[in-house]
Amino acid sequence: MAQIIKNVVVNPPINSTNETALKNIETIIEFFSLYLKDKEKFYSLWVEAEPAVITPFVADDVAVCRQVELSGWDAVKSFWDPIFDMKGKFDWTIDEIIPGEDPNVIITKARSDIDADTTETFGNVHLKYNGKYLQVFKFENGKVKSFEEYYDTNFLNKQFSK
Repeated sequence: MAQIIKNVVVNPPINSTNETALKNIETIIEFFSLYLKDKEKFYSLWVEAEPAVITPFVADDVAVCRQVELSGWDAVKSFWDPIFDMKGKFDWTIDEIIPGEDPNVIITKARSDIDADTTETFGNVHLKYNGKYLQVFKFENGKVKSFEEYYDTNFLNKQFSK
């Protein structure tokens, strides 16, 4: 049965008894709840030293079996700041939460519902997009150390060309 926690729809029951995993799952829900809302609070969820964002690599509108790692605060903020500059709706539904054997590694299957105006970084377009994602969160001392995300990059790119 779906729950709404901090404006994030969470479909699965949270099936962990590990205290560390449960705290990390709370952080993931907070992470999703802050999109387009409170950038500073969002950044406070991350480690102080060398956070990382890992995303699929796209060439000629085709996802290839490579990824890009943005490491350190300048690189991570270059990824997130343009997202937080959007105006509109960016809502999340978490369909599955998969804690790893290591409670500091948690995988989520999630969907986004985006209806927002972008800034110059994304071409000043209106983005209406319902995405599906697989995300890998790695934690260190209760903070997000890295966020790795996979999605249909070609489908998203087509939304920007409309």
